[in-house]
Order: sequence, then C-alpha cells, then structure tokens
Amino acid sequence: MPESGLASSQPFAARRKLLAACALAGLFGTPGIWLLQVVVSETLSAIACYGVSAPRPQPLWSGFNTWIFAISTVAVLVALPCAGLAWYGFVLARRNGRAVDPHPHRHEKLRTPEQLRTDDTMRVRFIALCSVLVGTGFLIGAIFIWLAPVLVDPCHSGY
Repeated sequence: MPESGLASSQPFAARRKLLAACALAGLFGTPGIWLLQVVVSETLSAIACYGVSAPRPQPLWSGFNTWIFAISTVAVLVALPCAGLAWYGFVLARRNGRAVDPHPHRHEKLRTPEQLRTDDTMRVRFIALCSVLVGTGFLIGAIFIWLAPVLVDPCHSGY
C-alpha cells in the first residue's frame, strides 16, 4: 500500500514535525495558558476578596490588582507566541501544496499515491485551520481577562 505524506521519506520529516508543533501550540498551548490564567486569578480573587461568610470590602493583600494584572500580562505574553505559531503552521500548510482537484471518496486501495497525498494535505490544512481558530479564540479570551482588572475592581460586590 502506498504511503501517505504522514509516513513519507526524510525530507518531509522536519516539516511534519514543525507543522505538528504549530498545531499543538494552537490546540493545547493557548487554551492551557488561558485555563491556567483563569484558575490562578479566580483562586487568588476568592482568597483575597471573600472571608468565611461574607465578601471583604477591600482585598486581603495590598497591591492585589497589580498582581492580578501581572498574572494576566504574563498569560497573554505566553499565549501570543502560541497563537502566532498556530498561524505560522496554517500559512505553512497552505503553502505546502494545494489540492488541484477535489475528488469523491473512493475505496482506499483503488486510490493513487497522488490522491493519497492530496488527502493528507487536506487533513494537515484542516488541523492547521482548527489550531488557528482555537488558538486565536483563546488568545482573545486571555486578552479580555487581562483587561478585566482595568475595567472592573476584582473585589467589587456589585452593589
């Protein structure tokens, strides 16, 4: 059975590893950073702003707003390259090769090696697109959380 591009010869191995790293950065790096940002910020806010039975009028620590802003700044600065890598992988996957003619799905054993490579290229581009969408979406979420302490007091009770 002919090999697809995923298990092809050595010249493409480095490009495949780069595309995989870019996809992982967008699919898992940016969401992971966003999740860590939310968990740390929410935990610190809960400890600093709420006592055992009632909310505190002021945070427990001085400079609390600065700490929350600094945590969010670090998260955005780490998430930005992850989303950038996802975009780089997407551009690289699009340049990698364009499918000349889409074809209906047929039995795998009847497909030519060129059709298998085309399928593989389409799969790589789809994964790169998913990586870009996820990475960019979570980067936007991290930016909104980064701006939250500037717009709203973290210990504001809403009254």
